[in-house]
Amino acid sequence: MKYSPRSKRLSGLNVYMTNTPTDIVPTGQVHDWYSLRWQIEILFKTWKSFFQIHHCKKIKPERLECHLYGQLIAILLCSSIMFQMRQLLLMKKKRELSEYKTIYMIKNYFLLLFQTIQKNTQELSKVLLRLFNLLQQNGRKSHRYEKKQSLIY
Repeated sequence: MKYSPRSKRLSGLNVYMTNTPTDIVPTGQVHDWYSLRWQIEILFKTWKSFFQIHHCKKIKPERLECHLYGQLIAILLCSSIMFQMRQLLLMKKKRELSEYKTIYMIKNYFLLLFQTIQKNTQELSKVLLRLFNLLQQNGRKSHRYEKKQSLIY
């Protein structure tokens, strides 16, 4: 996709409207708070997209509770692996991973991870290394433009 020079210029402009008083959130921190909120939105989006936590058939409450706990355990495992891989890749290669892409790839490795956990730790290390290399190649966060700066008036 190609962007026109006008689109690129306009992409550098951010407008934030909030009813939060400046004594609670100083004007200079609005961009940071918005960025944090956006990260949380992305996290919930991945949970909904890949773990289908928003869909459920009509079932007994006990089964629903069991299903929900299973999904939350899967999310916890996936997120833990993602955060460790992100940190490692950032430290070693100075690269950022996309949360969305990373969760997708890790979830696809779940069955293989489960099978290797039952074998031995050496096999598990090999699978995790393979996953790390896959994430390094295909999980990069895409930065379309320079980092956005907020204008303060």
